[in-house]
Amino acid sequence: MRNLILVLCGLLSSLSAQNSPFRFKQCNESPWAVPRQAEGQQSRGCIVNFVQSISDATIANQLGSNQVQRRYLVYVPENLPAAPAPVVFVFPGKGVNAEIMAYNETHTRFETLADRDHFIVVYGNGIPAASATWEGPPIPMGGFLQGCLMDHTTEGVDVSYVRLILNQLATQFKIDRKRIYATGESAGGGMSFELALEAPDLVAAVAPEVPLPFQPSGIWLHHCTTHQGYQNISILMLAAADDPFIAYNAGNSRWYPDAHYPGMEATRDNWRNAMGIQGKPIIDTLPDLVQDDSYEPDTHLKSSSIERTRYPQGENGQEFWYLKAIGMGHRWPNPSQTPSILWEKFGKTNQDIDFADMAWDFFKRHAKH
Repeated sequence: MRNLILVLCGLLSSLSAQNSPFRFKQCNESPWAVPRQAEGQQSRGCIVNFVQSISDATIANQLGSNQVQRRYLVYVPENLPAAPAPVVFVFPGKGVNAEIMAYNETHTRFETLADRDHFIVVYGNGIPAASATWEGPPIPMGGFLQGCLMDHTTEGVDVSYVRLILNQLATQFKIDRKRIYATGESAGGGMSFELALEAPDLVAAVAPEVPLPFQPSGIWLHHCTTHQGYQNISILMLAAADDPFIAYNAGNSRWYPDAHYPGMEATRDNWRNAMGIQGKPIIDTLPDLVQDDSYEPDTHLKSSSIERTRYPQGENGQEFWYLKAIGMGHRWPNPSQTPSILWEKFGKTNQDIDFADMAWDFFKRHAKH
C-alpha cells in the first residue's frame, strides 16, 4: 500500500509539473512582490520551493534537522535556444531573499542580459530565518548563505544546494556544464568564493562583490576545504573602500566593531598567490560618469570612482581582476542610486558601471576545459 501511495504521489507531482503555468515546470509559485524602493521592474522569473536533505551529520546537528526548506528564483528566457545554456547564479546578502537581490540590488539587469545572450539566471536564497540571525526586522523568506562560516565535514550545505538546483534545471533544459558562473553581494559574494574553493568541478568563474573575504589559506578559510582545481577558477572581485559592514582594511568595521576582517587587498593577494598569478598588472581608473554618488558624511567625497587592476593570466588561462570602489558603501554598483533612507546605514552605490554587465562580460571570457 505504501509503495502504491508513493507511485500515486509521483504521478500527481509529474502531472502538476506538466500543467505548470511557469516556463520552468518545477516552479510552484510566483515571486514575492518586493515593496517598490527602486527603479526598474520585478523579476519575471518564478520560485521553486523544495526540501533539501542533509547527509552531513555536522551540518544536520547545527541545523537541528536532517532536512531544510529551500527556495530559489529562476529566470529562463523565452528565446532560449536548443543548444546547452550557461547558468549564472546570483546570491544575496545576509537576511535578504532572492526577490530583493533580483529587484532592489541588481535591478533585474541579469534578466535583460539573459534575454540578449541566452543564459539562465538563478537567484539563490539562504537557509531560512529560523537558522540565521541579522540586524533589523526579518525580511519575508530571507535567509543566510553562511559559506565557510558553517562547520561541515563533506561540502558546504549551500554547495550541495547549488548542485541540486542544477540537477533540477537539467530535467527540462540543456545546461552547459562548462559555463556555470556565480556572483553575489556580501554573504552572497562569500558564497561565490566558497563555490570556487569547494566546487571547482562546477564553476568556471566567480565574481564576488563586497564579499565575505573567504580565502584559500589562513584563518579566513574557516570551515571550508580547498578542492583540486580551485586554483584555476577565474575571479573578478570588487571591494568597497568605504564599506561600513565588511572592512576594506584589516580589522573591524563600523557595523561589526568586534569583527576581525583580513583586509580586502590581503584577500586579493592570498587568492592571487594560490592561483599562481604573478607579473605586473594593468591598472586603470574607469570613467567617473556620475557625480554625487558617494555618501559624503562617511566618505568625505562627493563622487565615487572605481580603480581596476587586471593581472596577467595564469598558466591555465585563469584570471584575477580586482576592482576597488572608492567612496562607495556596501552596495551593488549600477546606474540607479540607493534610496536615500538607506544611505546612513549602507552608504551610496557607485553609478559609473553596472556590475552585472561587468560580471557577465568577465564570465564570457571563461569556460571549463
